Amino acid sequence: MAEKISQEELEKVQGVVQSLREAEANFYRASVQIEEMKQARAALFAQIQQSNQTLQAEMNTLKESYGDIVINLETGEYEPAPAQEAEEVIAE
Repeated sequence: MAEKISQEELEKVQGVVQSLREAEANFYRASVQIEEMKQARAALFAQIQQSNQTLQAEMNTLKESYGDIVINLETGEYEPAPAQEAEEVIAE
């Protein structure tokens, strides 16, 4: 006949094992989520880069037609861009 640990000891060990299994499952889920977030982050960064390239191309097209301008994105109104020299002085 096999010998047994006490019911209290068994419940304590079972609780620790259950806690360990839950921690492992949570760790795995978090690891999967991290990888998914990395992939989503990379895709969003690529989208940002593509949008910036598209915007730059559009601004270059507008510059050919209107010169160097600043556009009000709400109204479509534009005005000449500040002179580069003034911007360089402000930056110093």
